[in-house]
Amino acid sequence: MSGRRAKIIAYYLPQYHPTPDNDKWWGKGFTEWTNVAKASPLFKGHYQPKIPADLGFYDLRLPEVREQQAQLARQAGLEGFCYYHYWFGNGKQELELPFNEVVRSGKPDFPFCLCWANESWYAKSWNKDGKVGKANLLIQQEYPGTADHEKHFYTLLSALKDPRYIKIENKPVFVIYKPLQFPNVRHFIGEWNSLAIRNGLEGIYFIGYTTNVEYEYNQITEQGFDAVNSCNLSRFFQLREFYNQYV
Repeated sequence: MSGRRAKIIAYYLPQYHPTPDNDKWWGKGFTEWTNVAKASPLFKGHYQPKIPADLGFYDLRLPEVREQQAQLARQAGLEGFCYYHYWFGNGKQELELPFNEVVRSGKPDFPFCLCWANESWYAKSWNKDGKVGKANLLIQQEYPGTADHEKHFYTLLSALKDPRYIKIENKPVFVIYKPLQFPNVRHFIGEWNSLAIRNGLEGIYFIGYTTNVEYEYNQITEQGFDAVNSCNLSRFFQLREFYNQYV
C-alpha cells in the first residue's frame, strides 16, 4: 500500500426526499429534515436545532441540488460519494430515487460507489435514560437466495458499469454495512463475482463495514471480503499494535 494516496469518500444518506413508505409511517412529506427541525436544546449553550446553511432544507429529487452537493464536496476535498443503498430482498428497495437519477442522467459528474445498508428498519422510541424502548418493525431485511441476489445484481449493473463508479484493482467497490449479519455472505460474494465477470467486469471489490475493527477484522476478511472499513477511526488509531499489524 505504500506510495498510494488515500481518497476521501463521504457516505451519502438519500433520505432527504419524500417517499410513499415514509409518508405512511411518519406522515405525509416526512424526510430527515423533519427530525432536524424539531430538535430542541437539552442544556445551556446546546445549539439546536441546527439549521442547514448553503443548500437549505434541500430536496434530493432536484438535479440542481445534487449538482450543488458535488460542487461543495469538490471544494472540501472529497473525491466521491458512497451512496447508502437499500435492498430488503424480493426486489424491495427504499430511497433509490436520487441514486437512480444520478445514474440515469449522468449528472453530477462526480465519482460514486454503493454501500448496501443491509439491516431491518424499525420505528424506535427512547426512554428517559437514553436507551431504546419499544421498537416496531417497519421492513424486515431478508436474503431469499440466489434468484434474488441475481435480480439485485442486474438492478445495479448499469451503475457498476458507469465510468464514474469508483474502482479498486479495476473492480467496482461495493460496501456491505452488516457483513457478519448476512447469512452465507461468502456464497453471495462468489455469486456476484461470477455475475460481474460474466458481464464484462473484472469482479467486485467487497468491503465490510464495522464499528469493532479490532474484534471483527479477521471474521470479515475470512468471509471473502477484500477490505474492511472502520467507522470509529479514533478508536482504531488508539490500537497501535493492531494498526501496525494490519496496515
